[in-house]
Amino acid sequence: MAEAKGEGENQRDGGGMMKTKMVLAVLTILAPLPLQARPVAPAAAQEATAKVTPERLAAAKALMDELMPPDRRDAMMDGMLRPMMANIQQGLLSNPQMAEKLESVPQARSILQAFLKEQTESMMALMRKNMPGMIDAMAHAYARRFDTQQLGELQAFFATPTGRAYMEQSMQVMSDPDVAAWQRSLMQQSMEKAQKDAQALAEKLEAAAKNKGNGQ
Repeated sequence: MAEAKGEGENQRDGGGMMKTKMVLAVLTILAPLPLQARPVAPAAAQEATAKVTPERLAAAKALMDELMPPDRRDAMMDGMLRPMMANIQQGLLSNPQMAEKLESVPQARSILQAFLKEQTESMMALMRKNMPGMIDAMAHAYARRFDTQQLGELQAFFATPTGRAYMEQSMQVMSDPDVAAWQRSLMQQSMEKAQKDAQALAEKLEAAAKNKGNGQ
């Protein structure tokens, strides 16, 4: 029973971690990549605290409507998150230690796959529910960093065929074969490190408990 409870807790923790990583990935992809690549200069840091005027906010909201048209938002998010989740599942199932555990427990693979499918649908529902808040928050972020002229120029670019193609494709970038392979490699490294760190933590806690018991 204790083992089953532990597995359930691990699944809940794992689901929460996957959701957090996916939300962060969404926010990262929504910010145009060329702008992300630039180092943050002191002037840019000051601009991030600039007052959000009604004019700037209106221009920023118009930009967000261009980046993610309201009638396309759900489809764009779906096209990004589902391939990403499928890649996470593939990486998880290909992990040697996970594969060994799955082979040792009957029906474990089907249970895990059902869990991951549930997490995908849960994540999609969560993103759809919180989409208005995310769009509003990002509009404020853009309004702090760009003036109305810059926001207008950005909107004009993303209204061009090249700009629209960029946004459509940038939402699919996580499913690109090279990016997907890198993501699986990173996941493998992360899981291996987490297991070692967890073991080291358990040993430290056990040592601390023994020292307390010895009155030290």
